[in-house]
Amino acid sequence: MLETISATKFTLLYSGYEIEMTRMRLGWRAGIHPRSADLPILRSSEVFAYEQDVAVVEAKRRVDGALH
Repeated sequence: MLETISATKFTLLYSGYEIEMTRMRLGWRAGIHPRSADLPILRSSEVFAYEQDVAVVEAKRRVDGALH
């Protein structure tokens, strides 16, 4: 699911987490937040990358690592 907020900010839902994508001056920031209290909070809940796809893939990798 993809919820468009604006051209430079949107939220992805992945495995019970929100991945909030924000366009920054030099790339993308992915903020990773659990949507329920029973999910683990990530120790490193932000990803920065020059490319949007790279930031999304890394954010999903961190979620997968927390859940497995």
